[in-house]
Amino acid sequence: MLVIAFAAACALPRERREILAADAETFDAVVRSQMGDSVGTAFLRVDSRPAGDKEILSSAPSTAGGLDPDSAVDSVPESDARAITDQRKKILRDLRVEEGGPFVYPDCGGFRTSRFRDTAAVHTNPDCPNAFHRYVTVGVPTRGASSAVTKARRPDAPAPDTTGEQWTVLVTETAVGPGGQQFHQYAWLFRRDVQTGKLGVIEKYLLSWAE
Repeated sequence: MLVIAFAAACALPRERREILAADAETFDAVVRSQMGDSVGTAFLRVDSRPAGDKEILSSAPSTAGGLDPDSAVDSVPESDARAITDQRKKILRDLRVEEGGPFVYPDCGGFRTSRFRDTAAVHTNPDCPNAFHRYVTVGVPTRGASSAVTKARRPDAPAPDTTGEQWTVLVTETAVGPGGQQFHQYAWLFRRDVQTGKLGVIEKYLLSWAE
């Protein structure tokens, strides 16, 4: 069951209530998708803090391009960031997914540099962990389709349906294992279904990566 936790919700302005509600729905959807992609939730850790603060993402590889991770959080009041974090913690507890910060292996190189030539096999690195781990951060949803989504669409793609309520969310995934680590940054576009009243993913684009 999705839990939206903010005690004084009725006292908040409508726009702030909508952001908190959209964050609960989109965060829940992102985490559930990661549970399906991971080999068991024991390999997955999700940060409850809204991504965007440079200190939160300081251990992630620096990448060029992609969606600016600072833009969304800079527009969210500190009190809202705390409320978002609190409701995310409850969602993670409900889903039984580990909550916490990044896995830090500064001397573990990139996955691509550890790969044997002409094969998918990789060299093991003593500076990397013995087991595979995935760390995920989720940005605060921004209303509408981000320009990053617009730029990522193929020129020959069908014209998107712009009707209804839409939100764009930045999702970063850092995976690390015996063969190295890799980083991927995505823009997820959600639209609210008029029949069910729920937000669902309609587009997902890879913006930047490092291996």
